[in-house]
Amino acid sequence: MLSSPNEAIVVLDPLLHPFEDLSNNRKYFERRSSIFDHPTSINNDTEKQTTLLAKFLSYFERFSGILYSLLASLLFTCSNFIIQQLDVVLLDVFLVRFVIQGLISFGYILYKGYHPFSSNHHNFLILIRSIIAATGSICFYLGLDLLPLPDLITIRYTQVVWTAILSLIIFRERVTLPTIIASISTLAGVVCVAQPSFLFLKSNVSNETLLTMMQENTKPRFTGMFVALLCAISISLAIILTKKLFEFKIRQSIIMFHFILTTFFLLLFIQTYYWTLLKTNQRKFHIRTLYLTKDFLVATFLATLQLIPMILTQKAIKREHPSIVTVVQASDILFALVLKNVFSRNKSNGLALIGSTLVFISIFIIGGHKFWLDRQKRIRLRAKNESK
Repeated sequence: MLSSPNEAIVVLDPLLHPFEDLSNNRKYFERRSSIFDHPTSINNDTEKQTTLLAKFLSYFERFSGILYSLLASLLFTCSNFIIQQLDVVLLDVFLVRFVIQGLISFGYILYKGYHPFSSNHHNFLILIRSIIAATGSICFYLGLDLLPLPDLITIRYTQVVWTAILSLIIFRERVTLPTIIASISTLAGVVCVAQPSFLFLKSNVSNETLLTMMQENTKPRFTGMFVALLCAISISLAIILTKKLFEFKIRQSIIMFHFILTTFFLLLFIQTYYWTLLKTNQRKFHIRTLYLTKDFLVATFLATLQLIPMILTQKAIKREHPSIVTVVQASDILFALVLKNVFSRNKSNGLALIGSTLVFISIFIIGGHKFWLDRQKRIRLRAKNESK
């Protein structure tokens, strides 16, 4: 079992990194959940004088971490859903977004007086972590072009289970029953969402032309599934490496800046290849028709606004137990399903809904189990301190 105070990084997402460093915070195991821990009751005289508004504000403050997390998930999912509907080259949009995000991150580092390129023996590990995290981010953006948003987010959130499995391997943690159950649930969920043709293709399709079209349409879908799985596994590896970097006292804002810089250069390389050498590209590079359009400007604006969910996620982690935040953030799956089935012509079938539910259950199992372990740890620490 991991005992580092910085263990909260396990639930952080490279796609939604906060900017502020984790220094000067209360110890990880002292962070309580608003669900099971609440302030002691006030006396009767004061309670009689409490107004309805004061009670509402009190409950809002108590559950503010969960509310911030829900709002972050809603804004992140809605912005991605709208961007997905626009006629733009998505990687171009996010290239501009990372320029803006990089300037903000670099300005923050200068303001704090940090040295982003200081020479130490951890630079290689920072570079490896940045490349892996950038791969996860780019795979997510590519997935927006290849998959419906609910399917992409469902596969992407399997990273919670992959992180647990990788922690068992790298940190030699003990295998637990909840991890086994969550892994099986995740595997079943991914199969239901992917719906491979050798398992789910209907045998009663008599029209050979229709059957051929159905089989051809599965090719980009399975490419998208592979990209989404690569995204999830890359994020899990990046989370593990981030935790190691925190153990070496590397500041989170420095890690974040290197991630942004690496992602920018990878996007620049990919898009340069896309516009100059890729033979299958049917579009011609023209600044006015590509970038000075309403769709591109709206998409860039929405992509930049995704900095707001980043800030809200940071606020949520400060106010709520990280495992609870992880489970609440999985509401991305539910929001994406609602958006697709309300505003899109192509509705989710029953198997996709079952798959999304299974992945959500696996996240709940992992998050709930981790929360229970941390709660038990805090109780033992408190009892040990009181006995001294």
